[in-house]
Amino acid sequence: MSFKRFDDMNSMFDQMDRMFDQMRRNWAGMTPELETRRGDLTTRANVGSRGFEQSGMMLTEEDTMYVFVMDIPGFEKSDIACTYDDGMLRIVAEREEDESAENVWMRRSRRMSEQVRIPREILADEITASYRNGVLEVHLPFATMDEESGRSIDIQ
Repeated sequence: MSFKRFDDMNSMFDQMDRMFDQMRRNWAGMTPELETRRGDLTTRANVGSRGFEQSGMMLTEEDTMYVFVMDIPGFEKSDIACTYDDGMLRIVAEREEDESAENVWMRRSRRMSEQVRIPREILADEITASYRNGVLEVHLPFATMDEESGRSIDIQ
């Protein structure tokens, strides 16, 4: 009789595990801080010759630049840090809020981080970014080969 109780408990724990797994799958992409680091976007997205698109993020190639667009709702412009170094675009957004009510004090934090490998050489000094209505847009102009500054190499 006592073994049946343990079987019922094990069954209940198995059901709870399945429910939590389902919740994690449903929240994928909406709460990156709950997920493990998934690598850079070029290894996990549909990468084509003209860019990639993934839920909430898109890198497209235009005539003279890449345009990276990312949905980051719920943050202020001052909460977002965007850097480019050695072919990698990094976006980190952090926000902490303190809330207090009668006899209750609560601190809520949000943090998200993504990195994107940019496949082509970029003019880092000319990168621009804007943030409007929860959407970050980064313009990454291509570095062009200047024939005057380059050198011709003879092949023997």
